[in-house]
Amino acid sequence: SAGTMPRQRPPRSDMGRGLALLLLPLALLAAPAQAEGGAAAAAEVKIEVLHLPEVCSPKSKKGDLLNAHYDGFLASDGSKFYCSRTQNEGHPKWFVLGVGQVIKGLDIAMMNMCPGEKRKVIIPPSLAYGEQGYGKKKI
Repeated sequence: SAGTMPRQRPPRSDMGRGLALLLLPLALLAAPAQAEGGAAAAAEVKIEVLHLPEVCSPKSKKGDLLNAHYDGFLASDGSKFYCSRTQNEGHPKWFVLGVGQVIKGLDIAMMNMCPGEKRKVIIPPSLAYGEQGYGKKKI
C-alpha cells in the first residue's frame, strides 16, 4: 500500500562478516569452588588462549554478531555434553555477544577475541546452567 516503507535490517558490525571463533575444548560446568576461594572465585571464568593469530583485528566486543563452533565438556569427568558441529547441520552458531543469547560465561569468555583465535575456557555453574545442569537450554 502507498506510504508503506520496507523494513530495514539494523546495521551489523564488521565483526560478523566472515568471522569464525572457535572455542575448543570448552568446559562449561566447573567443579565447585574451594571453601577458601569464596563466592568471587566461584563466579570466575578461566580463559586459556590456545591459538592467537598474528593479525588480531577487530577484537570482539559487546553487540558484535559472532559465528563460533564450540564444544561443552563437564569439568567433573571430562564427558562431552554439547558439540556445535552436531547441531544445526554442522553450521557454527551465530549470536550477538554480551546480550544474553548464550550463557553468561560464554558472553564473558568471548569478549576481546581475535578472528580465528582459539580458547579453552572453564565456566563455573553459576555462569552456566547452575546446579541443575544442561538440558534443552540456550548455550
